[in-house]
Amino acid sequence: MALVRWFFASGFWLMLLAAFVFSLADILTKYLTSQFSIMQIAFIRFLLGGIILWPILFSRRISLKGTHTWILILRGFFGTFSFFCLLKSIALIPLANAIVLFYTFPLFVVLFSFLLFKTPIKKEELFLIGVGLVGIYILINPDFHSFNTGYIFGILSSGMGGVAMVLIHKARQTNGPLIIYFYFCLAGGMLSFPFFVKEFRAPSFHLGILLVFLGLMLMVGQVLMNQAFKFCKASEGSLIMMSEIVFAGIAGFLIFKDPLTFHFLIGAFLIIGSGVGLNLMSRKSRHSPISSNSEV
Repeated sequence: MALVRWFFASGFWLMLLAAFVFSLADILTKYLTSQFSIMQIAFIRFLLGGIILWPILFSRRISLKGTHTWILILRGFFGTFSFFCLLKSIALIPLANAIVLFYTFPLFVVLFSFLLFKTPIKKEELFLIGVGLVGIYILINPDFHSFNTGYIFGILSSGMGGVAMVLIHKARQTNGPLIIYFYFCLAGGMLSFPFFVKEFRAPSFHLGILLVFLGLMLMVGQVLMNQAFKFCKASEGSLIMMSEIVFAGIAGFLIFKDPLTFHFLIGAFLIIGSGVGLNLMSRKSRHSPISSNSEV
């Protein structure tokens, strides 16, 4: 029992486990996108989240209205569109590439913090943003004779995820994490439901189990990450969460036979480097919404 209590009070190991769980979810997502539409996958995820959260909110007498509801709604919609684009990106391009592109969100957090809330941008941050953009260009290696739109979805996922992160930072000033996540599930369920009905395909028993298991894994990863953030700073947790890139890269290479090209390695190095730099700088900043969530 002492070992269990130590583990759940260890920010590093909890965050590393969360990254590993999210990488397992990435692998399962890659497989399921070849069997179902992304909207069917997304709706099941949001439905399970809502079903699990509802009784928890009710038992704790947490108002579903929240505070500054418009921020909660906007966060829900941007987070949802980011998740849709992430699923599409994972379906279309190598797994590691999709996850690396998603982890460019710190660049967009800095940009949208300035655009939405006039948060100053330092010269060092501008330099790191430039490094990250160069990394994106090298990673994509745009040859428009064979350009894959999955890269566009990857960038869109990161950009909208960046907006969602900024809004989470604002919402957390007056709202708890449960109500913020509930609005995410609510917005996602509403947006994905019409497409879920239109594109519905009855799954076989084992595929249905995998769909439910994916939803549960994403929930477990979220809980582990939230618990870890109690014991480490947002910047530190974000750096540890980047290990998801490593786990996903290994899985993509071993399971899906994804190539590890020179462009990928250099681009990933620049992107990860810029993200690490921005996260380290956020330790010294008094206004840092940079935190990880593969879930946005």
